[in-house]
Amino acid sequence: MDWEGGVAQWTVKSRWRALLAMLVVGAGCVVAPPSAAGIFQGLWSDPLSTQDLAVPGPGQVWARRPQGLPKTQSPPPVTFAGPMSLAALTAFALAHNPATRVAFANLQAAAYGLGVADSAYFPTLTFADSATRTQANTTAGFAIPIQNVNSGALSLSYVLLDFGARAAQREQALAQIYVSGFDNNSALQAVALAVTQNYYQLIGQQALVRAYRQTVREDQASLDAARIKQQSGLATISDVLQARAALAQAQSDWIAAQAQMRADMGGLAESCGLPADETVPVMPLDVSEMPPLVAPSLRSLIRRAQQNNPGILASSAQILASRATVQADEAAGLPSIVVTGTAGKRFQASLGPSQNWSVSVNVRVPIFGGFKDTYQIQQARAGERSAQASLAEETQKIDMMVYQDYETVLGARAAAGAARLAVQSARASLTAIKAQYKVGLATMLAVLTAQAALTTAEQTAIQDVTTAYVQLANLADALGYIGLPAQAALKGAS
Repeated sequence: MDWEGGVAQWTVKSRWRALLAMLVVGAGCVVAPPSAAGIFQGLWSDPLSTQDLAVPGPGQVWARRPQGLPKTQSPPPVTFAGPMSLAALTAFALAHNPATRVAFANLQAAAYGLGVADSAYFPTLTFADSATRTQANTTAGFAIPIQNVNSGALSLSYVLLDFGARAAQREQALAQIYVSGFDNNSALQAVALAVTQNYYQLIGQQALVRAYRQTVREDQASLDAARIKQQSGLATISDVLQARAALAQAQSDWIAAQAQMRADMGGLAESCGLPADETVPVMPLDVSEMPPLVAPSLRSLIRRAQQNNPGILASSAQILASRATVQADEAAGLPSIVVTGTAGKRFQASLGPSQNWSVSVNVRVPIFGGFKDTYQIQQARAGERSAQASLAEETQKIDMMVYQDYETVLGARAAAGAARLAVQSARASLTAIKAQYKVGLATMLAVLTAQAALTTAEQTAIQDVTTAYVQLANLADALGYIGLPAQAALKGAS
């Protein structure tokens, strides 16, 4: 039975059961004393059959699918014209990632809330109309002619004075816009940071795949050379076995690196708002290109973060919202003056129309409400103190993030420079040992050791460069940038 049919049958069945229950209960109320009415009501624990829409017992799957249930829609496939830069991918993600749309909709909702608060400054105008047809009898049993009555009234109400209640509500709405606006910026930063991290993770993994592929080629060449020398009697079978084991290990590392590269591609596609199986072409990593040097001092970077980080700014705006709440609760205990005017006309058969109107001034003066206003004010003031403490906590957290990211960037950048020298030395060493092996001055173990050293050095260089870029992105995020800033911005920040 489908959902719609099940609901229809449930509705009909529940209506008949409810009708039967009311008849029996009504009869019981007439025949039985009032104290016995509960006996008849207890005959049905679920007279409307609501449990038919549940599962029969624990541990069973609820398999109904309501019609009209919204379905998620996968993003359409995208074909990129060529390799995408980080800046282009960041711009694409900001426009297509669902997180940015959520933040934008929340900001829109907060802005509409200001309109709700401003509406309190306008008068309210209400029109009401009623039409009545009556037939009545006198006490002597004579019928009174049917009367048709139609009356309409227009009412206007306006708050003349409320001692700041409306102003406090408006300040609350404004503060909520500020909070939502900074939350929107935080969402943009989170998306940009995710794209940056996944981007460098992917291109770093692609560089590792290329390095492992080169290692496979080198180990294959070493195996071929060992076989030739073994056939010529210049090497033993152990050289061949050592080269074969090294080749198998290199192939295993290469395959694992390719699997990780595909996983990283899915992470980058997801952060861009695309399906995980979407292929995003990216520019290859240039290991020789170092991340830009962060020129400003640590103190100036912390000062910039305190002025521009959206998390700190949102905490500051939350203090404004808490203060407005205090003002609203204080105004709730003060008098208010409301002017009300009503004008209407009544039409009745066989009688002429009659007019009525009234103007009233209503003064509301709260006197005692069980200390409710007192506790609400104290609660709001405690909320304001909590918001101030949250600002101090958020500022301290961001300061620590800037300090850690700054030191990590400097360390990763220095390590990347040292790793490049290590790669150059390992490559030169491998070339020399290969030449010695050809003339019998080095063993196959020495060749394989040098090849493994070169692979390790290349892995370290790739990881240090990508780590430096990722940590630079983390630092830029703490400073309030959306994505990696230009090199000039890092040099000129103050």
